[in-house]
Amino acid sequence: MSTSSGVASALRQFRDRGAAWFDSDDYATVKLVVAVTVLSLVLRTVFLGARVAHFDEGRVAYWAWHFGETGNFAYRYIIHGPFIQHADRWLFALVGPSDFAMRLPVAVVGGLLPLSALLLRAHLSRSETVALALLFTLDPVLVYYSRFMRSDVLVAAFMFVAFGLLVRLYDTRKPRYMYAAAVFLALGFASKENALVYVVTWLGATGLLLAKLLVLPNGFRDAAGFVLPRRVNDAATAVLPERFGRVEFATGPPSAGAVWNRVVGRVKGDVWLVVGVVQSFRKRHDDALLTAGAYLGHIVFALLVFALVSLYFYAPRGAGIDGIESHPAIAATTPGYVGFWEGITNPTLFGQLLENTVDRVVDQWGNWLEPGTEKSRETYLKHFWVSTEALVLGSRVVAVLAGAGYVLDRLGATAPRHLVPFCFYAGFVSIFGYPLGTDIGAPWLAVHAIVPLAVPAAVALAAVFRWGSASLSTGDMSRFGSAALVLFALSVLVAQSAVGQVYTDTTEDGNPLVQYAQPSESLKSDLQEMDRLATAHSGDTDVLVYYGESGSQFDEYNAYVGPNRDEWDESYRNNRPTCLMWYNSLPLPWYFAADDMDVRCENSDRNLESLLRERPPPVIITQNFDPTVPEAALTEAGYEGQTHRMRTTGDRNRFTVWTNEDAVDDGTAQ
Repeated sequence: MSTSSGVASALRQFRDRGAAWFDSDDYATVKLVVAVTVLSLVLRTVFLGARVAHFDEGRVAYWAWHFGETGNFAYRYIIHGPFIQHADRWLFALVGPSDFAMRLPVAVVGGLLPLSALLLRAHLSRSETVALALLFTLDPVLVYYSRFMRSDVLVAAFMFVAFGLLVRLYDTRKPRYMYAAAVFLALGFASKENALVYVVTWLGATGLLLAKLLVLPNGFRDAAGFVLPRRVNDAATAVLPERFGRVEFATGPPSAGAVWNRVVGRVKGDVWLVVGVVQSFRKRHDDALLTAGAYLGHIVFALLVFALVSLYFYAPRGAGIDGIESHPAIAATTPGYVGFWEGITNPTLFGQLLENTVDRVVDQWGNWLEPGTEKSRETYLKHFWVSTEALVLGSRVVAVLAGAGYVLDRLGATAPRHLVPFCFYAGFVSIFGYPLGTDIGAPWLAVHAIVPLAVPAAVALAAVFRWGSASLSTGDMSRFGSAALVLFALSVLVAQSAVGQVYTDTTEDGNPLVQYAQPSESLKSDLQEMDRLATAHSGDTDVLVYYGESGSQFDEYNAYVGPNRDEWDESYRNNRPTCLMWYNSLPLPWYFAADDMDVRCENSDRNLESLLRERPPPVIITQNFDPTVPEAALTEAGYEGQTHRMRTTGDRNRFTVWTNEDAVDDGTAQ
């Protein structure tokens, strides 16, 4: 008993000291959020380059590398927004291309997301602000995809910050927040096309919020009072008219006339509400028209800022799309061609730059919008269940707390605020909306629901904490124990998901966050070995890729080597090495480019055996389903093979990396 009392006393003392510091330090909330953000950055950058690149990572990283190598860039919706290509291009120039470098911009942006909680501090309590930062820091889905070179975390972070800045604009009426929001909106649209979906969800959430304000100002209670029967002379319900309105109903449902009077009264009240807002604005400003004109001017200039930032990212560079679609890449001296730097430095060409950029953006956005109108019910449901599984199994804590936070807000258990239902509406609708606007069903879609849902989730998490803290202060150890148990259970769920899904089983099919185009982790060691052998080798071929089937047996969906040798030096796009079936073999081309490997192809088993006798390369890659692979000859020539999985599903996704230390020509032979 004495031990229990001592523990309780120590906990109470710790709680009192913490509360005293929190109350006395005006910057306590900021300090805690900054500390949480540091933890967020650590969680996202530690061992960042350990996982082998996903198909999408390898594809986009290759084109960022290509941009830096050739200077040619054009916006293409198929690899999403241009922000990450620009960021990685700069980073590759500084530190060199690598898995760590390509993921670093996403990790940093995702790691800094907890700071955005401070933008909502006028609408959240201090404990809720810190709780929101914690949820952004620890949520397994956000952590996993902050360690993944895709643009989903980028667009989610940029758009949420833009939303927070607009909230600050509403709170302070300071124009600087409008300009900052314009910059982050531009960054969001430059990250991924579904930034447009964020704007749509904001408008939808605003509509729902206005409906609640104008029709059901008291939330669930007002709705209940509208439809439930009441008895005016019943002592138990005599207060209902005062709580729910002035229309008194007899026992039974309301009459049509009573409903009509209620609607008319509600509309009149709403009209006077709008009139009151206008009158309040006029009273607060000496010259209301001049003030309104000033706001309009700020809006125009903010739109200009948005346009200039967007122009920087979307404008073509070098030879634009011609430099990407031709082989070899043509020089940036195409007659009549105007890229970003040409248009910026020469005012006479600026109009042509705008035309080139706008035409390209309109064309690509049109292509991106088209698939959403053709999605079948079966495809939508498939995409929906994949993203929902990631939400439920990866972010179950946020999902559960978000529902609890919304209910607490609606029932008045916490201070009612418009921000909480707004974010709940936006997140809830996103669960069903995003699968409709994508051509691939993938777990990363859950990111776009988690970010807004984290706000009502923070409300619930902070409520549990305050409940426990208050119970400890009053000595109610049973309630304190219940609150502590809830927090402990939530922590265990987060830790369990984070360890297994983010850091250990990062490429396993059983991980709900792993999309099927993820190679097995075992490939990483062979990629490092390939890099070592290629660096030591001075011959003309570091890596040989082989696939020998032809004619009707040729598998165009899985083969790594193209069937026609005459076309190996030609390519619709400058996808090097051009002899590869490039997309089938991703992410290998990214590693070939990043490690500067000299890669050749072969599709004849006789030529391969002859090469093994005369000029064997140090690395040969074959596919396991290919019956023409001369495995005996490879073994006899001194090669050792390691088999890996290129995708998590399918029976034709296994390939073998054959390495031969003795085949390395280090240039010392005379």
